[in-house]
Amino acid sequence: MPPDLLLLRLLLAFGSGWLVVAVVTTVADAYGTGRAGFAGGLPSTGPVTLLFIGWSQSEGAAVQAAVGFPLGFGITFVFLMIYALPRRGRFEVRMAAALSFWFLLATLAALSGLNDFAISVAVSVLAALVVYAALKLAGIGDVPPVPTRFSVPRVVWRGTLGGCVVAGVVLLSFVVGPLVGGVFAAVPAIWTSSLYVTDRVHGLEFSRSLAKSFITVATLTIVPFGFAVRYLFIDFGVWWGTLLAYVAISPMAWLAWRLTPSGRRAARLNEPQP
Repeated sequence: MPPDLLLLRLLLAFGSGWLVVAVVTTVADAYGTGRAGFAGGLPSTGPVTLLFIGWSQSEGAAVQAAVGFPLGFGITFVFLMIYALPRRGRFEVRMAAALSFWFLLATLAALSGLNDFAISVAVSVLAALVVYAALKLAGIGDVPPVPTRFSVPRVVWRGTLGGCVVAGVVLLSFVVGPLVGGVFAAVPAIWTSSLYVTDRVHGLEFSRSLAKSFITVATLTIVPFGFAVRYLFIDFGVWWGTLLAYVAISPMAWLAWRLTPSGRRAARLNEPQP
């Protein structure tokens, strides 16, 4: 591939990742953890990464990368659990533990050469159910919005990490192969940067609640999306396959929207009961 074409696609990948992180953290400021979890839990940078793998390499490479996509998110669900379960602790410590665990499992999965889509989906579904149950039992609730003054420089800064990681995954897939890229397409770039920002701005309980919202929405939308693209890529190509996958999961996205409370509803749920 010509270097200038690769650079263009890396820049586009960076821009898409930047946009999602900026939107998630701004929604968190305005509407609380429920709606922010919906914005950040929908398929976003992972599908974009698969799309760019198909664009920069081939549709066959994107199909191969889609095999590891559900498995990668199964590992990323565990990342959210490790971050959110402890009731106390500094952000740096809990995030370092969560990311270290994620990197170890993602590396092992990538090196295993697993090429069985059924196993990938099964692991993803099992991990999602276990993590959701654990966060539910931990009693983590939804948190209403905290008044925050809008700042353009802050929004720009917030999106930078997500954009860098999406571009990095596209480059990684180009260098080491699409199957590894598919696993690392689930890198928690959006979630890590969003949790960091919300912890710094709104505190620990806010970021723990956001993690719970992420897993709720991601379980309902990202897992079905990963299943859909695996077969739609084969029959319709990368571009149409991605679009049709979003159409296919729209009922689940609607359900996720219903399950994530708005700022007002979250406020009512947190009011002391008489």
